[in-house]
Amino acid sequence: MYCPSCGLEYREGVTACNDCGAILTQDPPEAEPEPRPEWLDLETVLESSDPALLPVVRSLLESEGIPCFARGELLQDFLGWGRMLGTNLITGPVQLQVPRERVEEARRLLSIMRSAGPKLPGEPLDE
Repeated sequence: MYCPSCGLEYREGVTACNDCGAILTQDPPEAEPEPRPEWLDLETVLESSDPALLPVVRSLLESEGIPCFARGELLQDFLGWGRMLGTNLITGPVQLQVPRERVEEARRLLSIMRSAGPKLPGEPLDE
């Protein structure tokens, strides 16, 4: 016997779910399909090996509802070199990527951030 609401299984003779009170059925509830990963067209909006900059930019983007992915971050963490030296000759900089349809919005936010604060690593200083 199965609860159609919460999916718990009961032995024969039980007629109602102890948790939710629903009337039990002979058939188990249909399993919900597992969510499939959504493959997005991603575009890089920032490349950096600065371990302090990446979480700040990620936080800024996510606070505006822009999902982002740090390509190469796990590899740098695994190898450790990028975090110790500030750059990684093996893996290169981490690429912060956003869905293609949100690129302009992400670049606008980064532009505002650049104009409000110090230069990002690798940017030329104004003369």
